[in-house]
Amino acid sequence: MTIKFLLLSVCTAVLMIIIYSHCDRDESYEVFYEEEDMLISAYLEEHSDEFSSLLRVLEITRIKQILNAYGHYTFFAPDNNAFDRFCTDNGRSSVEDFDIDYLTTLVKYHLLDIDIETNFLPNGVLPDTNYTGDNLIFSFAEGGLHNIMVNGEATITERDIKVENGYINKINGVLTPVFLSVYDKLAEEEQFTLFARALEATGLSDTLSQIRIQLRENKYIKSRFTIFTESDQVFNKAGIHSLNDLKMKYSDSEDITSPDNGLYKFIAYHCVPGLFYLNQLDSTNYHTLARNKLISVDLKDDIYLNWHTYVDNGQTKDSYIKIIRDDSNNPTKNGVYHSIDNLLEIYDPDPVCVKIDFTDYQGIDINNVYTQQDIEYINGLSVENTGLWYRMSILDEDSSYLETTSRSLGWTVEFDLPPITKGTYKVFVHWVSDQDRCGAVQAFWDDQILGYEFSMERKKRPPKRPPEWVYDFRVAHELGVVLLSETKPHKIKFIALKDGLGEFDYLTLRPD
Repeated sequence: MTIKFLLLSVCTAVLMIIIYSHCDRDESYEVFYEEEDMLISAYLEEHSDEFSSLLRVLEITRIKQILNAYGHYTFFAPDNNAFDRFCTDNGRSSVEDFDIDYLTTLVKYHLLDIDIETNFLPNGVLPDTNYTGDNLIFSFAEGGLHNIMVNGEATITERDIKVENGYINKINGVLTPVFLSVYDKLAEEEQFTLFARALEATGLSDTLSQIRIQLRENKYIKSRFTIFTESDQVFNKAGIHSLNDLKMKYSDSEDITSPDNGLYKFIAYHCVPGLFYLNQLDSTNYHTLARNKLISVDLKDDIYLNWHTYVDNGQTKDSYIKIIRDDSNNPTKNGVYHSIDNLLEIYDPDPVCVKIDFTDYQGIDINNVYTQQDIEYINGLSVENTGLWYRMSILDEDSSYLETTSRSLGWTVEFDLPPITKGTYKVFVHWVSDQDRCGAVQAFWDDQILGYEFSMERKKRPPKRPPEWVYDFRVAHELGVVLLSETKPHKIKFIALKDGLGEFDYLTLRPD
C-alpha cells in the first residue's frame, strides 16, 4: 500500500466519521477543469468573492476542513446571492443567525459522497442519497444540461467544476433540507387538507408519521412510502368538500379505523410501501396498505394509474387516473407524494409481469453479512442453517444479490412475497452463477414443491465455433407454473439438496 493511498484512505475515513457525527451574476454554462489540483474548500476560498457566505457556513459547522480531505464527492454550492435570498426569506440578517445544527444539516444536504458529472444525472431522482440520507431530484428544462434544476429550488449555473476530490456545481439557490414525515408534510400543505384529515381520522397518519422503525436495540431502518393523493380541488370536483362527505361516500361501518372499513380501504389504497419517484415507476402492479389491493401503473405518453377499458352503452371507453407531473416528486423524510387528477377508486388490475428483488427487504444493506439470528429481525426473510451476505457481483457489475454464508447441505432460505394479482404465472428465479454454487436446490411455493430440483452451478453454453466455451454468468431458470386463485401475499422457499452456496438475485412471474 503506497503512502499516498494510505493518506487518502485515512482522510476519507475521518471525513465519514466527522460528517455523520455532526447531527445573480450572468449565468455561465462552461465546464471548468482548470482547478484539478485543488480540493473543494480550497477552490471555494480561491473564489471567495462568489462563495464567502458558504465559506462562513462551513467554518461555523467545522466542515470546511473536511471538504479539503481526499475522497469522491459532489458538492452543490450556493453562491452569495443565493444565501442573501435564503436569509431574507427566513427572516435572518446573515448565516450566523441560524442554529449551528441546522446549518450542519444544510451543508450535508448539499453534499453527495460520490463524484458524478452532470451528464450522468437522471431526469428525476438520483438513487444515491446525500449526507442527510435523502435524495436529490433533478429536472432538465429547455437547454438540457445547460438548464438543470435541483429539487425545483435552484439552477446549476456553473457545472462540473473538477477538483481533486470530486466536482462542484455552483447553484443559484439554497436547497431546503427535508425534516417532516410524509403525513406531516401533507398536513402542512393547504391543497391536501381533506386527504390529510382522512389519514388522521383512519389512523393511517400514525403509520405515515414513522420516520424510523426499530428492528432491535440500536438498530433502526427508515420508513419508505409513496403516496398518490387527490388535491382538495379534485375532491371538490367530485362533490366532496369535507371529511363527513368522504365518510358518507366510502364508510360502510362505524369504525373508520378498521382495515375492513370502506373509507379506511379507500385511503390506504393511496399508500404504497416503498419509495418510488416518477422516474422509478414501472409498468407493473404495486401493492398498497389496503389489504391485498394493488394499483396498476402504465407508462404511456404520461404516467397513468389503473388504466383499463370498459363498455358503456355499446361503446368501449378508457378509464384512468393521471399523475400531475408538475405537482409530484414531492420529497419528505420518509417518502414522496404525487398529485393525481381524479379519485383513485379501488380497482382489481389484470395480471402483469412481476419482478421481485430478493435484496429489497428493509433492514439489509449492501456488503453486510447477517447471521441467522440477525435475520430474525428482518421482516420478510427467514433462514435455517445459514446466514446471508448482501453483496455486489464481481462477475456482473449490474447485479447485487443475497448469498448464503453456508455451503453445506440443508441450508434453507425463505422469502415473503408481496400480494400478487390472481392469475396463472410462469415463475423464474434469477442469479449470477459460478462454479461454487449449490448443485441441487428445491423450490417450494407456499410450502408446496415447485418444479424439479435445479442446479445453481456455473452454466456453460457452446460457442458458434468450438473448441472454446463461453461462460454465461447471468442465469434465469423456470421453476414452474403457479395458479393463484386470489390476490394475496405468498412465500417462496429454497432448500439445498447438495453442498454449495445459494445465491438469490430476483424473481419474475410472467402471466401464462
